[in-house]
Amino acid sequence: MTPEERELRRALDARSGEVTPEFRASLSSALSTEGRPSSNFLPVLAAVAAVVLVFATVGVLLLARQARNQLPPAAAATPTAAATPSPLPPPVTGVLTKPPAPITLFGSMDLSAPSNTVLWVLMEARYLYRSTDRGAHWEQRPMVGDLALEMSFVSDQEGWLTTATVLDTCATERLDVWHTTDAGVTWQSLGSNGISDSLCKTGLYFADSNHGFLAGSVNSQVPAQPAVIYRTSDGGHSWIASAPLAYPPDYKLPPGGTMFVFAPIRAFGSTVLVIVDLNAYDYVYGSTDGGATWAYVAKAPQPAAGLALMTASRWLELGQSNETTDAGATWHSYPSDYPQAGAIAYVADFTVAYGVVGGVIYRTVDGGFHWKTIHTPGT
Repeated sequence: MTPEERELRRALDARSGEVTPEFRASLSSALSTEGRPSSNFLPVLAAVAAVVLVFATVGVLLLARQARNQLPPAAAATPTAAATPSPLPPPVTGVLTKPPAPITLFGSMDLSAPSNTVLWVLMEARYLYRSTDRGAHWEQRPMVGDLALEMSFVSDQEGWLTTATVLDTCATERLDVWHTTDAGVTWQSLGSNGISDSLCKTGLYFADSNHGFLAGSVNSQVPAQPAVIYRTSDGGHSWIASAPLAYPPDYKLPPGGTMFVFAPIRAFGSTVLVIVDLNAYDYVYGSTDGGATWAYVAKAPQPAAGLALMTASRWLELGQSNETTDAGATWHSYPSDYPQAGAIAYVADFTVAYGVVGGVIYRTVDGGFHWKTIHTPGT
């Protein structure tokens, strides 16, 4: 018994005395009497009330003592404030600069086909065009920067483009990602949070307003360096690099061989595919965990095939009239009037796709069987 408990005991003893045997006998006799208690039973009732009062007092004091010995309740934890991202600079107004003369057919060109009717084309890295009728008519749209590396759109309004400060080569370029939601009227600089200055950045692709991909690779380094795929799930505000892409199991690296990701990445539900160039051959890699890891899937049978990834399992070799319908496990010929080999394909969906050779744009609306040329904007 602690000193405080002994003190409490003395206080209780002083407050009430011990119940005597005579009192217990009298109370028992009174409670066993039949009928209504007589008037001389009032002293007994008074004694009972006194006992009840004693026990009530003891209980109150014990509860008070227990409460005093308990630790005070812990204060509610104040939530830790989430790290506040660096504030973005204010959006800038896009600038529409008309080409001073018709653009040559052999200039640089980048396409983005977010739907089966909308097509965007970036000409000469500085002139941005949009079509909402599969290339039948074109409208030039404002953009930012003197030179844009690539662009990717998910609608006729929302898209991203990249600009870069090249410090030495593309393997040391400092990237800046820009975002528009009004077809280029205004652009928001998102920076390049998570993207290393090393490695060449190619293949910008957004599957929707949140999820995007960007390859990091080299094309002139000995020994060869595996590529990585950067991914974002917040619309380009931050990026995370994937695990390095391993070389195919049957690939023997020749002197000077490099792994270079050059083609637009494509997402088909939970499956994401990317084309990797290894010494002129196209290899397809896939990811099923949102781009965190990538695995070799298949190799195109011909070099410089110009692969078109129409679906997750149906791919076309443009110009070779070859297709696979089982993700590269087997290939066979198919009837196609595509005129040239070695094209780069930009696919809208499983029926609409575009191929580019020498500045000429070819379009199919029946899954790659028939192709027609469309007017190249700015030419």
